[in-house]
Amino acid sequence: MQVESGPNSFTISPAKSLLFFDLTAVALVLVMLIIIPIIFSVKLIAIILVVWYGQVTMANFKRAPADQLQFQPETEQWILNGEKVYLQTQQFLTRNLLVMNFYAETGARLSQVIPIDSMSRTQHIRLRKLMIAWSKNPNRGE
Repeated sequence: MQVESGPNSFTISPAKSLLFFDLTAVALVLVMLIIIPIIFSVKLIAIILVVWYGQVTMANFKRAPADQLQFQPETEQWILNGEKVYLQTQQFLTRNLLVMNFYAETGARLSQVIPIDSMSRTQHIRLRKLMIAWSKNPNRGE
């Protein structure tokens, strides 16, 4: 497979866009709970649960580790967080989103959803190019 020269190591950080989506949903549910005419005690319990969910979401985002993805062109091997993985034949690529489907040597299926804000723009473009080059390779996955 022809791969342009350069680093083939990618750091995938937690995506701020997904956090924004979750917190927007929390805010919308809170607004709906505040304006809906239901029993006050039920409303209060629901508001507490939604606020708790928002706090858990923020805490999980802050402590989520960055994933490391590497591609070794000489062996055409992918490594995700130190584990040898194999890219499945079906992948999903758009300009702003990559969904990479792997399977591990144990047979477990792994998916990486990579929005454009989870890594630098140049790394995102480079990874997209690598995946396109990989998909055009007739010997992929062997």
